[in-house]
Amino acid sequence: MDTGALGRRRPHWLSIVVLVVGAAAVGGLTSVTAWSHGRNEQRLLDQRVREAAAVLVTSLPRVQTPLAAGAELAEATDGDVAAFRRFATPLVQPGAPFVSVALWKINAPDAQPLATVGQPPMLPAEPSEMIRAALKRATETTSLAIVDLLDADQPRLGYAFASNQTAPSFVAYAEAALPPDRTAVVQQGSAFAGLDYALYLGATETPSELLIASVRKLPITGRRAVQSVDFGDSKLTLAMTPRGELGGAVLAALPWIIAAVGAASTLAAALVTDRLAMGRRRARRLANENRALFESQRDIAQSVQRSLLPSRLPDIPGLEIAARYEPGVVGVDIGGDWYEVIALDDDRVLVVVGDVSGRGLEASASMAALRFATRGFALEGHEPAAILARLRRLVDVERDGHFATILIALIAVGERKITFANAGHPRPVLRDDRGTRFVETIVGTPVGVDSTIPYATVTCDVGNGATLVAFTDGLFERRDEMIDVGMERVREVVATEGVSLDELLSRLMRDVATRADDDTAIVGVRWQE
Repeated sequence: MDTGALGRRRPHWLSIVVLVVGAAAVGGLTSVTAWSHGRNEQRLLDQRVREAAAVLVTSLPRVQTPLAAGAELAEATDGDVAAFRRFATPLVQPGAPFVSVALWKINAPDAQPLATVGQPPMLPAEPSEMIRAALKRATETTSLAIVDLLDADQPRLGYAFASNQTAPSFVAYAEAALPPDRTAVVQQGSAFAGLDYALYLGATETPSELLIASVRKLPITGRRAVQSVDFGDSKLTLAMTPRGELGGAVLAALPWIIAAVGAASTLAAALVTDRLAMGRRRARRLANENRALFESQRDIAQSVQRSLLPSRLPDIPGLEIAARYEPGVVGVDIGGDWYEVIALDDDRVLVVVGDVSGRGLEASASMAALRFATRGFALEGHEPAAILARLRRLVDVERDGHFATILIALIAVGERKITFANAGHPRPVLRDDRGTRFVETIVGTPVGVDSTIPYATVTCDVGNGATLVAFTDGLFERRDEMIDVGMERVREVVATEGVSLDELLSRLMRDVATRADDDTAIVGVRWQE
């Protein structure tokens, strides 16, 4: 029998059925693959835009912190022009964030700054109402006031910040230059290489409010994602689009691979479908690996941070001492919040809480230097004000780009007295049988800010059941509320009766310290009756 002939005489209708079923299967799988790939690409793009928006948010302190320090310096020195110029000069050097820094007096009769460092500000002097409006906005918000100078001949973005005091007298103002053509290409090797972007001031993609973009043809079209974030008292809107396939060439070619292989046979279509699933799993695994890597880097940064803090607290007869430290969870940079408790003898203990401006290795290095130097000066027998004066030699904002606020409390246990020296730090809370109140310390300039004003001390007696709580600003500061509101929230928790010191500090961390982007350090001291 001719089996070859039998093999060639297959029923025609079966061939048609196979072709029809195969074509339907291939067409269906190709459509599903293309849809899945598009959905996966959009999900990856949305994730990258959220990451880029988070980077924009974390850049705000780099702008706000020096202006806040400048405003506080002006208030502390009653608008000393020379001191302000010394402070502002590093901020306009090459590589610094600003091209112009100025000091304005609120409600001045003319519309001219008291001092200008760098280039003249683009904020127009005429009409003067524009300047007064910008200054007024700075006094009405607890965050940075953003000034739109995008229609100037040399486009800039202005920033204004006033002291958080009840009635500030001065506003620190700075301007950052934008490229004249508003374009800047993402560098190769950057975390966002392979993406085009456009960044706008405000909550919408308004052409006249464009800050910077990587392409000239706007608005961005095609596959795109948009994210708006708070930036000072305004918003930034970021639009992004990929230049290629975010999931890789293999995922982009999968629909065509499925069509080609699926046309050959049902088995081939099944194998390619499996490959699609593997590709999708690979994309998810990559996203999970990126997230795990980020979390690992953050854990390492937090471990380094904790290693710079005291490993244990001293045992002082008659005192109960507890401390808490919680790092910010946004980003992997090391923060500058710290505390120290130093037993000078059996009856005296020195409590120190400090906050170095900025984040990163330089801030942590400054923090470590200040912490260990404080311990050394204290063990040499220097008083709190003298310790702060000596710490001025270690940090210089003009040289290092950092300054520090520090509170030192010298506790005499038996005499029930506390002597405070304060370098620009939040006031501590004291609770005893006379009530719960903020200690009215004499606030000096932050360590690292050039000043000839000596530090002064305040000594207070404590009553029965006394509890002292000192902390950094990460405990109470919120971008959307006045500082006094957060401080009052701290006082109310400290006023709680019938709880242990450990539970009191835990409540502060749980009920008050709700910010996720700033470090928080707390030290509590309680007299044992």
